[in-house]
Amino acid sequence: MRNPASPAFAAIITPIDRLTEAANLLAALSLLGIFILIACEILLRNLAGYSLPFAWDVAAYLMATSFMLAGASALKSGSHVRVTAIGETLSSTGARRLDMVACLVGLVICVALSVALTDMAVLSALRGSTSSSVIRIPLVYPQSALAIGAIILNLQMLAQFLRLLRGETLSTGPGLE
Repeated sequence: MRNPASPAFAAIITPIDRLTEAANLLAALSLLGIFILIACEILLRNLAGYSLPFAWDVAAYLMATSFMLAGASALKSGSHVRVTAIGETLSSTGARRLDMVACLVGLVICVALSVALTDMAVLSALRGSTSSSVIRIPLVYPQSALAIGAIILNLQMLAQFLRLLRGETLSTGPGLE
């Protein structure tokens, strides 16, 4: 059964899905950056006896960025771990209501995460905080990437809730339940 307001939800869900896809692309590029950076580090160290002093720090920042930016895509595609045992024992209406409650609880948690990460990035910007590594990377940059990923996850959690409201079933990855 479709909600009559579902076309209005499409105006919200579609841009969120596009933003999610863009974030997923940036997450993939972050992983590629890690690969290139670590490959260069290994090659330079073994062939030239030189080590990139920033390689491990930047790789760690890129990994965190990749993790946060890919979270919304994992949620949308159902490629995260999802426990469905309780929902399978309920009627379809009960399972949908349980999914809606889970989305709302997840949204509250994601909002708290976003606020904390945004506050951390703003505080680092105000204080001019830098990493303790040799090249002193301003922490506002990697922390902002984490905050942006968390905000996109919030938006995708909202999109999931709206999908449920309009009668859709959430995606689940095979073998991940």
